[in-house]
Amino acid sequence: MMATCRRRLVPPANRLNSRFGQIMVTEGERRMKKQTLTDADIRPALRLRLLDQHLKDPDTVLIEELGLCRGQVRVDLAVVNGALHGFEIKSDRDSLRRLSKQIEFYGLVLDLATLVVGKRHLDQAVQIVPNWWGLLQVEVGPNGPLFESIRHCRNNPSREPRSIVELVWLDEALALLETRHAARGVRGKPRHVVWDRLCERFSVDEIAAIVRSELKARVARRDR
Repeated sequence: MMATCRRRLVPPANRLNSRFGQIMVTEGERRMKKQTLTDADIRPALRLRLLDQHLKDPDTVLIEELGLCRGQVRVDLAVVNGALHGFEIKSDRDSLRRLSKQIEFYGLVLDLATLVVGKRHLDQAVQIVPNWWGLLQVEVGPNGPLFESIRHCRNNPSREPRSIVELVWLDEALALLETRHAARGVRGKPRHVVWDRLCERFSVDEIAAIVRSELKARVARRDR
């Protein structure tokens, strides 16, 4: 009986402390999550920022999930006007594992590129992305995601016309060849043959301008 009484009289301090600590950790994790932005937080805020920047430019369109190199990669947000500018989002909850591949394919096609990156990845991102890429840091602000420009983007020095031209649809490509009387022999051929002919007859700057024009025309048709 005495032994039983002594066991009952021992205060469950360790259990209380353990439970209290467990609750505190859980609450701490919850607060940390609130302080960490996800792609779902960043993307709509970035979209609004870009739309606001180009509000007075009717020649600008915004495209989400633009596939490049026949779907090898997808650009999170692309601004299309006098340049094709791709924005890639890497939140603090994302990994940079795929970034090297994305850099490779973006470099074949885009005129400009910007990495939108959380503070956690910023130092590593500076070491990975080429000098022509812009860097836009994003963190939690009082009214939502807060953006800070770390580095402005510059013109891509290494666009590849054969990769750019793959954004041109087959009927568009044939119509373009017709303007230079160069469609003979490729009508009815696979699209890669038509794309090759386009690269023979048009410069890289001409192909890039054609792609931008066609992308904007597609958005206009979709929004009618």
